[in-house]
This record gives sequence, structure tokens and C-alpha cells, in this order.
Amino acid sequence: MSEINNIKSSGQSTVEATRNNTRDSRDVKSENVQTNEARTDTVSLTNTATDLQTLQQTIADSSGVNQARVDALRSAVEDGSYQVDATELAQNIINFEQF
Repeated sequence: MSEINNIKSSGQSTVEATRNNTRDSRDVKSENVQTNEARTDTVSLTNTATDLQTLQQTIADSSGVNQARVDALRSAVEDGSYQVDATELAQNIINFEQF
């Protein structure tokens, strides 16, 4: 009979240990959830992405106009020194229309 009691009590100990482990793992999961809630998300960019952002900003900031060339052409037209090559102009128009 004592043998049966020993088996019964060892079985109960195993069940109690399992219950305690389950409670402990639930506590750990709960702590992990709380820890995850406290963390903030972060984003990191590669060097290439950073370079692309810099280039995009540079392009956005530029006017896209070569002001020195515009000023030179304006001056040439005003003083009469600007000459139009009719053959080159015609060829450029043909080339443009072919595309």
C-alpha cells in the first residue's frame, strides 16, 4: 500500500510541477508582451537609399534651368550676334519628329 501511496504522491508532484511550469511560462509570455508593448519601432536605411534621398532632394531643389546659358543666349539675341543655322534646325526638327 505504501508503494501505491508513493506512486500517487510522485504522480501528484509531477502534475503540480507541470502546473507550476505552465504558470511560469504564462508569466514569461505576459512579461514578453509587456516588454514588446514598451518597445518602439525603428527603421534604418541603407547607404544607397540615403544617397538616393539626397539626390532626389538635390533635383527637387534645382530649377532645371541653366541660367548662365539662358543669359548668354538672351544677350546674343539682344545684340544681334545670335545666328540660326537653318540646315541644323531643319535636321533637328526631322530628328525630333521621327521619335
